Amino acid sequence: MKTSSTTSLAAGGKAQGRVSSIDSLRGLAIFGMILCAYIGWHSDLPAWMFHAQLPPPDYAFSPDVRGITWVDLVFPFFLFSMGAAFPFAMKKRISNGAGAAAISGWLVRRWLILVCFSFVLGNAGSASSSQCSPVWSNLFLIGTWGGLFLALTRFSFSKPAWNRAANAGGVLILAAAAVILQHALGVPLSKDKCDIIILILAYVSLTGSLIWYFTRDSIAARWLVFAAVWAVKALDSYTGVFSFIPDAGSAGYGWIFKFEYLQYLMIAIPGSIVGDMMMKRNAQGEAGMKAGGKEAAAAILASAAAIFQLWGLFTRHVTADIAVTACAAAAFALMTWKRRETWSDIVMTGMLLMTAGTVFDPIDGGIRKDWCNISYLLVTSGMAAVTAGVFLFLETKQGIRLSWLSRCGQNPMIAYTITGYVTVPVLSIAGIMPLIFKAAEGSPFMGLVQGFGITAIMMALTIFFTDRKIFWRS
Repeated sequence: MKTSSTTSLAAGGKAQGRVSSIDSLRGLAIFGMILCAYIGWHSDLPAWMFHAQLPPPDYAFSPDVRGITWVDLVFPFFLFSMGAAFPFAMKKRISNGAGAAAISGWLVRRWLILVCFSFVLGNAGSASSSQCSPVWSNLFLIGTWGGLFLALTRFSFSKPAWNRAANAGGVLILAAAAVILQHALGVPLSKDKCDIIILILAYVSLTGSLIWYFTRDSIAARWLVFAAVWAVKALDSYTGVFSFIPDAGSAGYGWIFKFEYLQYLMIAIPGSIVGDMMMKRNAQGEAGMKAGGKEAAAAILASAAAIFQLWGLFTRHVTADIAVTACAAAAFALMTWKRRETWSDIVMTGMLLMTAGTVFDPIDGGIRKDWCNISYLLVTSGMAAVTAGVFLFLETKQGIRLSWLSRCGQNPMIAYTITGYVTVPVLSIAGIMPLIFKAAEGSPFMGLVQGFGITAIMMALTIFFTDRKIFWRS
């Protein structure tokens, strides 16, 4: 996916370089996504190393568990960074003369690609349940990734005709993979098999982009849309007033859309507002003076407040959490008021969302990711905003660019798939993966080595493609 979406645009539409803080936030989300999936699940690691609602030792989902861990921030951070990219992706098209019809057509095509991508991953991933040799199922996964690579890659150094030929070849490989999966591996294709993360991203991307387009000249109007989504979520959660709407699943359409997907707009919409703030900063050429000691202290305070909130919500010290978060927000405002800049405005937005989220924790009966409540949506969008603001502070005030994160964040779909479809299958065929799992069993240290090692491979491979300007489109 070629993410020119985070290219900064001046008022006239000229590219001014990348906003690496958005790429870095997306890269951080991907880093956490792979790490939490491949740390040792039977390595006696503490509960805060896993989803709060999938605690060790049995890792069984329990919706009654309240609280969140760092693992529960991964998906919201990705959603938020996607929202932050909306202005950059669409402003360029608007400046090139695209109207509402052209923009809508492009968004629908992008939605369709993501939906198809979701069903390819969902069905191909079930190859591990086949009765054939693990070697063949692993080879199938590698071949499927090769098909996706050809179908989705846009080679910047290639002629357009060659790109189209490669894309068509990839589609043919994926069609052949579907036949092989069903008839050779004995795993039936199903419309109910999908990658739910990608499917949610598809719908939030479509609706969130349209919301940005029609409110692009008024951030206040977009906050009103955010408030409307919040109100709908609250009414549905607390009164069940929308229970008359038939569930898509019961109507036989749950495989393609569920109304609950749109609740995640409460994360993507603030992300788009932060993206607008960053774009405005670039267009106006905000001075990049080195930060003073008070600004650095304010950035540290905001980071510490986010970490404390995560601890407080996990350990259920909610009263202390509300008090500390509110006081930290007030202190941050006082420390930065006389020298307000984009990074501090973004952080302040995040701290207000975090404060609101902690207030809703007792109202919601405790924060939880699944089934997610208002507290979760507000808190995680706030933490993402704080992180984005601090990253922007490091980038513009300290000259610190987290290159390894941003280069990974520029190529999210390769990063998302390459571990499960290339790295692990190759290591399994070579007989290395079983040895890694065995070494990590019962050992917290080796469990971490396993997770960080596999994540490091993912980042190295993703950066390899990014540096060669090989991106997947979506």
